[in-house]
Amino acid sequence: MFKAKKFTIIFTFFAIISLFGTSFTNFTAFAEEVESSVTVPAPTAPTSSELPQYNLYDTDKLHSEGVFMVNLNTNIIVCSKNPDERMVPASLTKIMTALVCFEKISDLSQIVECPYVCFDEFWGAGANPNFVGASTAGIATKQNNLTYTDCLYGLMLPSGCEAANIIAYNVAGDIPTFVNMMNETAAKIGCTNTHFSNAHGLYDKDNYTSARDLYLITRYAMDTYPEFTKICQSVSYDMPANSIEANGYTVYHSNKMMRSNTEYYYEGVKGIKTGSINEYYEYNNTTGKWEEIETAGARTLVTTCVKDGYSYLLVTLGAPYYDTIIDEETGKKTYKKTTQEYPYVDHAALYDWAFSEFEYAKVIEKNQRIMTAPVDLGMDTDEVGIVTNGEYYTLLPKMDGAESIVQMIKPTVEELTAEIEKGTYVGDLQLVMANEVVAIIPLVTEKFVALDQNELYRRRINDVVSSPAFVISVVAVVVLIVGVIAARIIIKNKQKEQRSRRRVSVQSSSKNSNRNNRR
Repeated sequence: MFKAKKFTIIFTFFAIISLFGTSFTNFTAFAEEVESSVTVPAPTAPTSSELPQYNLYDTDKLHSEGVFMVNLNTNIIVCSKNPDERMVPASLTKIMTALVCFEKISDLSQIVECPYVCFDEFWGAGANPNFVGASTAGIATKQNNLTYTDCLYGLMLPSGCEAANIIAYNVAGDIPTFVNMMNETAAKIGCTNTHFSNAHGLYDKDNYTSARDLYLITRYAMDTYPEFTKICQSVSYDMPANSIEANGYTVYHSNKMMRSNTEYYYEGVKGIKTGSINEYYEYNNTTGKWEEIETAGARTLVTTCVKDGYSYLLVTLGAPYYDTIIDEETGKKTYKKTTQEYPYVDHAALYDWAFSEFEYAKVIEKNQRIMTAPVDLGMDTDEVGIVTNGEYYTLLPKMDGAESIVQMIKPTVEELTAEIEKGTYVGDLQLVMANEVVAIIPLVTEKFVALDQNELYRRRINDVVSSPAFVISVVAVVVLIVGVIAARIIIKNKQKEQRSRRRVSVQSSSKNSNRNNRR
C-alpha cells in the first residue's frame, strides 16, 4: 500500500512539472519581450540633404549660355542655365591651375625656374595661332627671383599665360604631367563634364568644362585654401624686378567689376577670374594649315559678391565676344565686337535681382509642433507630439516671405512603443516651394513617454493565458488531477474490500475454532 501511494505522488509531481513546461516556456518568452520593449532603439537621423534650387529668373534675358549661381549662406542654387553643358572655359582654366599648385606645393615662397619651354608656344613661326598674343604677367625668361606666390598673383590677376606654364613646369617637371594632375583633381572634386588640355585655357577643342563643374572647382579652392581666396580677391600686386622691369612693377586684376575707375564697377564684388577668346583655330590635317572657325567667340567670368551679409558665387560661360550680324538678303554672318562686355552685364543683373528679391527668413520656430504620433503602452497617454529640433532659416523670395513655403510634406510615422526618450528622431519634414525642396528638417519627439508596466504585464499575461498551449496544459492538469483522484478512490475501495475480506476470514476462522472446542 505504501509503495502504491509513493508511486502516485511521484507520478503526479513529474506530470505536473512536464505539463507546465510549455506554459513556463511561453512565460519566459513573455519576460524577454517585456525587457526588449523597455529599450526600443531610435532610428538614426540623416546627416545630409540634397542641394535645393529656385528657378525664378528668366535666363533668356542673359547673354551667357551657361550660368550657375549659388547663395553661399545656404548653398541654395538661385539661378542656373545649361549648368551641365560643356563649354569653353578660356582663362577660367587658371582656377584649376592655381588649385593644383596649392594641392602640391606647401611652401609658396620657394623660387621657381622660368625656362624658355614655358614661353615658346606663345610666339614664333608655325606657332599655334590660338596661343599667339596670349595675355601675360610680364615675367621674363630665365628670371631667377620669382616665387610660387608671385606666379599665382601673375596667374590670377592679369591672367598671365606664361605664369600658368611656369607653375605647371615647376610643380610637375613638365606641362603634360601637370595637365594630368588637373584632370585627376577635377575627377576627385566630382566634375563630370570637364577636361583640361593645357594649364592656361587658350583655345583647344579638348579643353572644356561646365558652369556647375566650375562652381565645384572654385568652391573647393575657396573652402580649402584661404590663400587662394585672398589672391583672387586682390585688386593689385607688386611683382619683383626683372630684365624687363628693372624696378619691379604692379599687376592689376582683370575683373573690371572690382575696380572703381571702370564703368562695370559693382560694390561688393570680389574676384575671382575673367576669361575670353575672340578667335578659334582648328588644324586641318589635309591641308596642313590652321583654319579659323566662324564663331562669335566667348567671354567667361567667375565672381563672388557680398552685400548686407548675403554672399553669392556666380559662374557664367559662353557670353559672345562679338555680336552676330546676319544679312537679311544673303544670310551671310558678320561679326562685330560687342559694345558691352556681356559677362559684366549678366553678373550685375543677377546680383541686382538676387539682393533685391531674396532674404534670409525664419520658416520654422524652435520646437514647433508639426504633428502627433500614436503611442502604444504609454503611461497615461496614447500619443506624443512631434516637433522640429531647432529654428530653421532659409533663403526666400522677399515678395512671398515665409508664406512662400506652400507645402509641408510630413513623414508617415508608425506607432511608437514606450518608453520613448525626448528628442527621439522619427522622420523628416520637407519644405517645398515651386515644386522644389528648399529644406529638409529632422523631426523629434516632444517629450519623454514612460512605459506603463502594469498594462504591459497585464497584456502579456493575458496573451499567455489565452494561448492554446496554456489551455491545453490546464485541461491536461485537470484531467490528471481527476485521474489521480479516481485512482486514489479506486485504491481506497480496493483497500476497503481487502480489509472486509480479512475480517470475514478472521470471523470464519473463529467459528471453526469454537466448534472444535465443543467437541
